[in-house]
Amino acid sequence: MAAGIAMLLTSGAISAQERTTLRKVEILGLQKRSPDQVIATTGLKVGDPIDASMIDAAADKLMRSGWFQSVDYRVRSAEDGATIVFEVIEKVAATINVAAGETLGQVTWSGNRALSSEDLSTAFGLRAGDPAPKAKLDQALDRVRKAYARRGYIDAKFEATGMPDVASRRTNYEYIIYEGRQFRMGTLSITGLPAAETTQLRSKWTLAGGSVFDDSYVEEFRTTILRPFVASRTQRTGIQSKFEINTAPDTQKQTVDVIITFK
Repeated sequence: MAAGIAMLLTSGAISAQERTTLRKVEILGLQKRSPDQVIATTGLKVGDPIDASMIDAAADKLMRSGWFQSVDYRVRSAEDGATIVFEVIEKVAATINVAAGETLGQVTWSGNRALSSEDLSTAFGLRAGDPAPKAKLDQALDRVRKAYARRGYIDAKFEATGMPDVASRRTNYEYIIYEGRQFRMGTLSITGLPAAETTQLRSKWTLAGGSVFDDSYVEEFRTTILRPFVASRTQRTGIQSKFEINTAPDTQKQTVDVIITFK
């Protein structure tokens, strides 16, 4: 493991005994993973005191993550502290073409913060030894995507890589997650109804503005509130109403507006 780590120290580098303040961490050479994800893996935090042994330990953590062929680092020292620059070469992972008779091995997750690995495994649903054709894997990952959307992470993205385990005749998978930003509920807009009915319907919407957006609530509202409301209105007035319910994310505000239109 240590053979993959090289240390390139500048003339102002930190000695084994010396401590200084960490001012910045830079990651060079990334192709797939985000700098924030890699920095979090090092365990280093800006503002903390550091020494050479702590930097070595951080580089070792990066190698042990399994993401990199090699990890180099150098230190830029200044009067107010030090900048650590990690230079990495990412491993090239094989993308698995899933056969119809594929059997699932171990599933690991990385990049997740909002949901624990246990949460993700529960949502995924498949276990080691289960048949895992592509359709089942796609459905399992869709359940994970919905679990994120219930927490406001509506733009979560996933990268699946894997490797066959010849001995067990199974395929192990690593899912790298790019969670994106958490969205909150914006405004609810209802058009096409008389004022009294608009007020009545609005009172049934319980996802408050500013709360964490739950994408599943929109479908729940459609099923349990809107459809019975329309059926009752049709029976009462004799008018067959049609409606659409749409979401409009605002990436700058990190909010999602919900628009219900009656025609």
